[in-house]
Amino acid sequence: MYRTGDLVRWGTDKQLHYLGRVDEQVKIRGYRIELGEIRTALAAADGVAQAAVVVREDRPGDKRIVGYLTETGPGAADTERIRETLAQRLPAYMVPAALVVVDSLPRTVNGKLDTKALPVPEYGSRAYRAPSTPTERIVAGVFADVLDLERVGVDDSFFDLGGDSLSAMRAIAMLNKALNTRLAVRVMFDAPTVSALCQQVGSADSEREVLPVDVLKPGEGIPLFCVHDGFGLSWSYRALADYVDGPILGINQVSDGAEPGSIRQMAEHYADRVEALHPEGPCRILGWSFGGVVAHELAVELQRRGRRVDRLVLMDAALNVNKVGPLRRGSYRTVAKNHALAEGLVLEYLLGTNRIPIPNHQRPLTYRRVERLLTQSGAGEFVLPPKALVEFMVKSLTANQLRLLDHEPPVFDGDAVVFLAARHGKDRRIGRRWRAMRDRMAHRSHLRSWRPHVTGRIAAHSVDCTHYEMFAEASLRRYGDRLTRLWE
Repeated sequence: MYRTGDLVRWGTDKQLHYLGRVDEQVKIRGYRIELGEIRTALAAADGVAQAAVVVREDRPGDKRIVGYLTETGPGAADTERIRETLAQRLPAYMVPAALVVVDSLPRTVNGKLDTKALPVPEYGSRAYRAPSTPTERIVAGVFADVLDLERVGVDDSFFDLGGDSLSAMRAIAMLNKALNTRLAVRVMFDAPTVSALCQQVGSADSEREVLPVDVLKPGEGIPLFCVHDGFGLSWSYRALADYVDGPILGINQVSDGAEPGSIRQMAEHYADRVEALHPEGPCRILGWSFGGVVAHELAVELQRRGRRVDRLVLMDAALNVNKVGPLRRGSYRTVAKNHALAEGLVLEYLLGTNRIPIPNHQRPLTYRRVERLLTQSGAGEFVLPPKALVEFMVKSLTANQLRLLDHEPPVFDGDAVVFLAARHGKDRRIGRRWRAMRDRMAHRSHLRSWRPHVTGRIAAHSVDCTHYEMFAEASLRRYGDRLTRLWE
């Protein structure tokens, strides 16, 4: 026997009658959602006779809540008014993306809801409000072009219509050209509707590419503070939203005053931000790559201030760089002092992580050369970030290389969780067996480098990916469940 999760009752006819599911908890964009709670609220709305709520995935990876309902009488249910009622009773992330009126809820021969027979909804089917100003028409037109839609209303959200971070970069680039403005990419995440984005046009704050702290995922509960990578940005942590309960706050490498000269000084500044945003209760800290080293120092700094750190998560954090020999140490210093070389590394990173072929080159890549490359190759969806943002990444990289070389890690009093990239490139010059041996040695070396700096247990999890693939969708599917269990 096994537990099916079906809720049934015995009838007077001595048959089992299906009532629903006892395990209707789902997870969408990092939020745990009880579909039964949404169904109850929907069924209580005016004009609704019966209600069903399901999660649909009409596009791979795009899960949405959809409500289906029958009416108490012809025209009795006003879906727009029902949406407003649900928005008052439920958190925003629990309001269905679409409401569909049906004649009856389809059932299987066993009496269960036949989800396969439910019609495909028209997302964004709320009352259409046409753009009325020149700016609204331009923004709506860009949304429609990028997302391949016939029309977009002023209340429509770019991401609800199917946009993602890559298409958001394209949209912002097109808007900046059409409106002769300099909107930062982050503005799209903060103001995703046509009307909200139009309000940002021309404001000084909308042009700032990087803020000290980004809200990567809103929510309630204990926030997870994610420390920027070696390029100074925390934006890659948006990918963790589906695997983290509660809000995610990204700390970016924007100084609050004098530029910190060391990783410890960085941690002191970041601890001030943590305490300002989360003055009481336990702290949760996470960092990837260089950000893992800073996260470790930040956790120690918070402990110095009497705060409790109940989760420290280090994701392929490069602590062993400051333990290399004189020759490699010299090469790192060379990169840090050579702006052209650092710019080339940043551009290679941007191309590589977006699966754009990197051309053979003897000299470091330049921004202008990559622009030409993208134009000539017809690289499709990818748009190079603004020059100012690339310069920010270059400046951060050069400064962080020097900070890392001079860093002497303190000791964190507690447990740590480490996620390690199991693969280190695709070197075809050596066989699979030797690559596996090399990767295992790198794994052990990584853990040994952290052991003196953590008093408690180090729980290590190996991920079948490379360093720069840690936040790729395929990689997160491999270790996402383990990450989720950390917050339970």
